[in-house]
Amino acid sequence: MKKVLTSLWIVMTLIASQFTMTHAMSYEESYQTAKSYYQKKTVLQSTDEVFAYASLGLDVSSLPIKNIVNTRYASDIAKTVIALTLHKDDPRNYQGVNYVEMLEGCVHDNGAFDKKKNSTEANFQLYGVYALYVIKSDKLAIAADYLASLIDEQGAFGSSWGPSLDVTAWVIEALSLVDTAKYQEVINQALAYIQSTQDETGGYADSYMGVNVNTQACVLMGLLAYDAAGVKGTTYNKGDNNPYDLLLKYQNSNGSFYYSELGEENYYATLQGVQAVGYYNHGSLYKSAQALYQEIISQPVKEEVKEEPVKKEENKPAPQKDKTNEVKPQKTKVVKTSDSSLLGAYLGMLLLSGWVVVKGRKYFG
Repeated sequence: MKKVLTSLWIVMTLIASQFTMTHAMSYEESYQTAKSYYQKKTVLQSTDEVFAYASLGLDVSSLPIKNIVNTRYASDIAKTVIALTLHKDDPRNYQGVNYVEMLEGCVHDNGAFDKKKNSTEANFQLYGVYALYVIKSDKLAIAADYLASLIDEQGAFGSSWGPSLDVTAWVIEALSLVDTAKYQEVINQALAYIQSTQDETGGYADSYMGVNVNTQACVLMGLLAYDAAGVKGTTYNKGDNNPYDLLLKYQNSNGSFYYSELGEENYYATLQGVQAVGYYNHGSLYKSAQALYQEIISQPVKEEVKEEPVKKEENKPAPQKDKTNEVKPQKTKVVKTSDSSLLGAYLGMLLLSGWVVVKGRKYFG
């Protein structure tokens, strides 16, 4: 019986170990391996990849970008402006298009951010606020006011699908970037909603997926942008469990993040997990983008030098010359000094030498 119980205990321990996440890396090791993972990229193929790369403090302009420009929705235009700025391209004139003008044109009189209608959901509106913050637009205030107005009765923000932890955290970031004091009451309600979803592990349980790396990362981005000291301390702990420590348990040894199985490199989990790691070390991505935009617009505008078109001369008659003082050319005698004259002299001397030899043999032979 004792052997049976021992065997069962071993089996249960092994099973439990498969579901228990372990993390041996320090915060610095986590950050360095995440950087190393992204530094292997040779091209950035989406705005999300640009955001993750830049959040780690890496120079986006060092790599080519693809699939960045998108104007289908207002939120796509906003992400385009931010990504171009992070790549150190001028979004006011990128390949001849003014995306800043296009961005501001999506802001309606009531502050709603949409290409056509004067209403939208928080998940779209917040990208407009991010981009307007980056360029320090005059329309930022009304867009942020509209975003704040989208809070529901439980303190959550969301989309057409309903309330979302991810979106609520991003809104906290957006409003705190614009004016923390002005939106403090709204931010407090959103924080209360987020904390109400935290479980004993320090994880934030999404109503659809439970605790997962993507939601954990997105919540941490919002919290770190608003209160990095609190996250790095114990303000958001559940008991002794820190939410950032829990996120890092999803990180693989090569710097990527997995979603459900250790060692698996999940694309979206890595994008958002790495961005949260970047926020922990560098703060909000959009603050960096704003600083870059100011550098871009401070540069003098390079004026294109236009070449004057070459005028074709008309077939006019040549002007008549004044022959009064014209000097007539003098006829000159050409002296031949070519090689042919020298050759003739040489042949003459050769014949004379031959004649002397013949005569000499006649007289002296």
